[in-house]
Amino acid sequence: MAITQEQKSFIERVGKLAAADMKKCGILASLTIAQAILESGWGKSGLTVKANALFGIKAGSTWKGKVYSAQTQECYNGVSYTTITALFRAYDSWEASVSDHSALLTGLARYKAVVGETDYKKACVAIRAAGYATDPTYSDKLINIIESYGLAAYDSVSVPPAGSNNNTKGAVKMTSTDFIKKLQNIVDHYKTLYVMGCFGAPLTGGNVQRYCTNHDYNKQATRTAMIKAAANQNPPVYGFDCVCLIKGVLWGWSGDASKSYGGAGYAVNGVPDIGADTMITKCTGVSTSFGNIVPGEAVWLPGHIGVYIGGGKVIECTPAFKNCVQVTACLNIGAISGLNGRKWTKHGKLPYITYDTATNATGGTGAATTPSGSNNTGAGVALSVGDVVRFTGNKHYTSANATGGPACKPGTAKVTQIATGAKHPYHLVNVSGGGSTVYGWVDAADVQTSSSGTAATIKAGSVVKVKAGAKTYTGGGLASFVYTREHVVKEISKDRAVITYGGAVVAAVKVSDLTFIR
Repeated sequence: MAITQEQKSFIERVGKLAAADMKKCGILASLTIAQAILESGWGKSGLTVKANALFGIKAGSTWKGKVYSAQTQECYNGVSYTTITALFRAYDSWEASVSDHSALLTGLARYKAVVGETDYKKACVAIRAAGYATDPTYSDKLINIIESYGLAAYDSVSVPPAGSNNNTKGAVKMTSTDFIKKLQNIVDHYKTLYVMGCFGAPLTGGNVQRYCTNHDYNKQATRTAMIKAAANQNPPVYGFDCVCLIKGVLWGWSGDASKSYGGAGYAVNGVPDIGADTMITKCTGVSTSFGNIVPGEAVWLPGHIGVYIGGGKVIECTPAFKNCVQVTACLNIGAISGLNGRKWTKHGKLPYITYDTATNATGGTGAATTPSGSNNTGAGVALSVGDVVRFTGNKHYTSANATGGPACKPGTAKVTQIATGAKHPYHLVNVSGGGSTVYGWVDAADVQTSSSGTAATIKAGSVVKVKAGAKTYTGGGLASFVYTREHVVKEISKDRAVITYGGAVVAAVKVSDLTFIR
């Protein structure tokens, strides 16, 4: 959805306040922002202009602060509206309004289902059910606003510290860890195709014709044929190009096939609509030396851009190699067996994210190196004994510093020992049903944290998606729509999980057939 500069500024201003408050009270930032948009008319209502009130909270007998009298419409019978005059709470600032909104929800028992809820759709339904508004369509309106403007991105970002030189004015930013997780999730769990000018749109319905004609590159007969061949599949194929992959994720892409842009907004979250060659000029610490690169940095060559994810690996969307979003080797660091790769010209820190993966084994910044000098950082996230991870390699070793080892299969595994500073620092044991045969010491570059979509972080209450082609635990098929929806895990027993949708049990499936969302 197109967004004006005025709307963008409103989202950034309220988003920063809402995200900061979310950390203190557990109210989803996306819900707070959407309510502010809906109730204040993008900050233009009389109540907001004259009383700094973003939410229209009525001033009851217990309210001791300022008040403002205004007319409002209420729907008491679910059908018709009645105009009344009421007293509303007034504030000295928008910050005070957001803070009081959070205090109201956390202070009343009836909003218990809203506080701590991590699914914005459920939060929107819960707040209406608790009696916050009389409008029978209130929940639907909030959900539409969140999805139209990519507000869910504010639910998984951190607020940079005041005075940080890594800030974009007014923007609340995603961490580099979350950024890498989201990119890896696309590689692992979505079908993609290189489509110029596309930032995550599902290639279904009117999108097919749109992206066959939006750019001269896509109008080429071979590219048009590829787009049409990928059209209207179930689950759908999503289109990206190199820089639109980065922008799409930062704009809130969630893989929602029901949305024109897969859940992404347009030019939101402080991220402008710019090309690859311009984006590298916005980066900080730009360098042609790759010895100090850290996970989450952009890697660039003329006309093309990708993201370094650690371990000598890059995620990029390119018509080369596999013609999709893919993991490749950064040949500036070294070749990786089984991966295509290329040499890049420059790298630099994107100004739109907060870097929290920049610590190496010696306590400095940049990519960590093993004693042998080979880059071996994995995704730049520290692991602990007991973590279940995604093993991506094909070799394990009998000791932490062995020079050779037998072949094994990748998949889900558990960390059982850690040897700091060793050549192969993690000892992994395969997890039943996870596909791997690993049982030994492995390279850090071959270990990825489970939050990129494997079974490790899945537990009761987790929001998940069912992998395409998965069956019920007893081997039965699942309806096609099951694969496109997000479900909540009700319970887990050994390697099976019971998943629900809207509170109703859908099926029992293998945990390894689920993708962790949040």
